[in-house]
Amino acid sequence: MFERFSKEARNTVIGAQEVSRDIRHSWVGTEHLLLALLAEPQAPGTAALVRHGVTAESCRAAVTALVAGGGDGFEAGDTEALRAFGIDLDEVRRRTDRRFGPGALDAPRDPGGKDSRPRLFGLRRSRAERTGGHVPFTGRAKKALELSLREAIARNDRRIGSEHLLLALLRSDDPITTGLFSRLGVDPRETRAAVLADLRKAA
Repeated sequence: MFERFSKEARNTVIGAQEVSRDIRHSWVGTEHLLLALLAEPQAPGTAALVRHGVTAESCRAAVTALVAGGGDGFEAGDTEALRAFGIDLDEVRRRTDRRFGPGALDAPRDPGGKDSRPRLFGLRRSRAERTGGHVPFTGRAKKALELSLREAIARNDRRIGSEHLLLALLRSDDPITTGLFSRLGVDPRETRAAVLADLRKAA
């Protein structure tokens, strides 16, 4: 399927992996795909999101708020599991930042890929940081990529573009994606209609 992706769509998929590494997540989800799409605010489809007030900055803030403890190497499932035991990663981060300074849990890397200072409390690094390799896609991200093909077919388009990826994200029904759009104040159905209207005008 990937061979049917346009150059822009391929760049979005690659960009999603880079975004995930940048915010120290060990997975690529729909949230990272959306952030990668917003790196090109004038791209087909994405402009409709921008008109609704969504920017890369507001989206990144929403992702951080949605995935509690963003940037500390914990996945969303880890966060929920710890919360069940009464451990609030947001509160841990706040207290650590107060005591040791902002970003104390986010050990920066030097260009050689090694941590310039040890991580506090031995928090694990993401798989991508440990190996420097491929960041695995979540099931919901894979589903969004598959849906983008269906979107292209439905429009009789020969290539899968970034606009099809956005349309696929807007029809996702998983809690992470719908929660992210809710935090951004985006109604997926209305925005899908706006994207489709833009594409009709451009045709």
